Amino acid sequence: MDGVQRISLQSLKDLLPEDIKARVDSYDSTYFRRHIPQLEEWGVTDEQILAQRATLLEYVRQQSICNSCRGFASCGKEGDMQGFIQTLEQYGPALTVGVRRCRPFQEAQMRLSVNRWHEFSGAVKRDSDFLLANFPQEQRRKYPKMFRYAVDFSESFEPGQTAPGLYLFGPPGVGKTHLLLGVLNRLQERGVPALFVRSDSIFDRMRHLIADNGDLEPLLEAYATVPVLGIDEFAQERANDFTLEKLFRIVNHRFHSQLPTWFTSNYAPPDIYRKNGVDVHDSVPALRSRIMQMVKLARVEGLDARQRNLESLT
Repeated sequence: MDGVQRISLQSLKDLLPEDIKARVDSYDSTYFRRHIPQLEEWGVTDEQILAQRATLLEYVRQQSICNSCRGFASCGKEGDMQGFIQTLEQYGPALTVGVRRCRPFQEAQMRLSVNRWHEFSGAVKRDSDFLLANFPQEQRRKYPKMFRYAVDFSESFEPGQTAPGLYLFGPPGVGKTHLLLGVLNRLQERGVPALFVRSDSIFDRMRHLIADNGDLEPLLEAYATVPVLGIDEFAQERANDFTLEKLFRIVNHRFHSQLPTWFTSNYAPPDIYRKNGVDVHDSVPALRSRIMQMVKLARVEGLDARQRNLESLT
């Protein structure tokens, strides 16, 4: 399914304001060829255009509204047409119009979904203090390509685009979470839906939902479909059949949908969910393979910043 619903040309004609309907005959085929290039490409005759000019005029009007769109909240369309965009198609000698949900509507719905489930992210108030602007200079100089990728992604990514995420791994305290939060905070500042989750909190929240007879589906849907997902402390939680099944479902959906996913972990990808050199579950090889195809890798080293400036009382 392409998400397109087809409507009759007569239905589209009925949307025309009365004052424009009264002036329909004043528009010639040249006007429509100028505003709808497909007509020329499809070899539509002047006679066909003139026979359908009322509906084509409404199509042009709707496209004009979409071209000046400033977001779904200020959609200039009327009634049930808000949040829809029209597509003109040719079937033999006939023209048909389809409608599908526009990207601003989908983004608005996604923001509602993310806001609804943000309490499950594991984020805390202090997380908003971690910005790319205050990322440690020492690590910027040491890993310029990594930092540049993070900045470029955070400033240019738009929902609907495909771009690799980043898998940051290395010892604790070297800035992995700082970089991840810096990217996600900047995306959210730009209005791009992005969700931050700590790996262990994902499963704690799920268990609490189950214990309270809650529904996991909306939560899993948010993790699986948010335009950008950041998973912190990946593969550091206690793994079992339940956690790995849910995690694989999220990652698998994002892999096939080409949705950017960022990870931080103490473990390199080949070492995730392994114990004594053996994978802890049959799903781990497939999970590992997908992750390595979804991301760029960045190993981060350095001194543990959390252990600097410790104050001793002895």
